Amino acid sequence: MSPVEVLTVGEETLSSPCYLQLEEESCHVLMEQLGTYGLVGQSCPPQPACKRLQLALFGPRAPCLSLDYTLRIYCIHDTAHALKEVMDLERSLGGVLLEEPKPLLFKDSYHNLRLSVHDVPHGHWRSKLLAKYQEIPFYHIWSGSQRPLHCAFSLERGSLAVSQLTCKICVRQVEGEGQIFQLHTDIQETPPPHSPVPSGGCCLPSSSQVGPYAFRLPASIRQKICTSLDAPSARGCDWRLLAHSLGFDRYLNYFATKPSPTGVLLDLWEACHQGDADLVSLAGALEEMGKSEVLVVMTTEVDC
Repeated sequence: MSPVEVLTVGEETLSSPCYLQLEEESCHVLMEQLGTYGLVGQSCPPQPACKRLQLALFGPRAPCLSLDYTLRIYCIHDTAHALKEVMDLERSLGGVLLEEPKPLLFKDSYHNLRLSVHDVPHGHWRSKLLAKYQEIPFYHIWSGSQRPLHCAFSLERGSLAVSQLTCKICVRQVEGEGQIFQLHTDIQETPPPHSPVPSGGCCLPSSSQVGPYAFRLPASIRQKICTSLDAPSARGCDWRLLAHSLGFDRYLNYFATKPSPTGVLLDLWEACHQGDADLVSLAGALEEMGKSEVLVVMTTEVDC
C-alpha cells in the first residue's frame, strides 16, 4: 500500500486528524487512532538540518589467528534498535564492539562522510587500503534507505607474534563535524563485553516509564484543571491561554474541536514531560493565569 500524506505542518485544517508538536530534540504526535506513521521533513534555510547518527567500531573476536585484521566502522541512526541490529549482524560474523559508539551530527550539506585510519605502527602492521581514505556518499546516509552503512579497513600484521594494535580512526563529514576513535587493543586477549547505550536517540529519556507506569497527573488534579479551563472565558483565561503558556498554540483549532480541549493539552504536556515528571511548568502556567484554586488542589494532592 502506498503511503498517504496525512498532514503538512503549518497547513492544518479543521479536518486534520492529528497534531504535531515539534521541539528541539523530539516530535510528539497526537492522533485519533493508532497506526504506522512516518515523519518526513527537509532543511529550512538558512540553517541546515542535521541527522543524529552514531558511529560503531567493530573488529574480529579475539584471539585472532590470522595475519589479516579488519576494522569495520558503521554509520547508523542514533537509536537502540539500529545499534542492536548491527550488534546482531556482527555477532553472526564473529565481530565484537571495540569502543563505545560515538555520536555524530550529519548536516544536510551534500558533503560525504570521510573515513580514514592513521598512526598505524608500520613496523608491525600495514594497511591494505591503497587510497588515503574512504567515503560514504551523502545521499546514502541522508535518505536512510540503505542500511547498515559501513566502511572496512583491512590491516595485515607482520607476524603472528604481533598482538597489539594501536591506531586512530577518523570519521568526519567533509566541511562538517567528526569523531576520532583512539584504538588500543590486544587482538589475542578477549576484551570485556560492551553494553553500549545509544548516545541520545532513544525514543524516551532514560528515566521515562511506559504503559501503566507512565507519568500521569492525578485524576483529581486533571479534573479540576479541565473543569476550570474548558469553558470559554470572556477574558480569555481559559484553555487557549494555557495552550499559549505551554507552547502548544501553533494550531488551536485542533484542540477546539475536542470535547475537552484542556484534557488533550494535558495529554500532550504529560508526553512532553515523561523524562522529568515535573509539575513546575504546569503550575507556573496556572499561576500566571491566576488560577489559584487549581494550584491549591495541586499542592494538596502532591503533598499527600
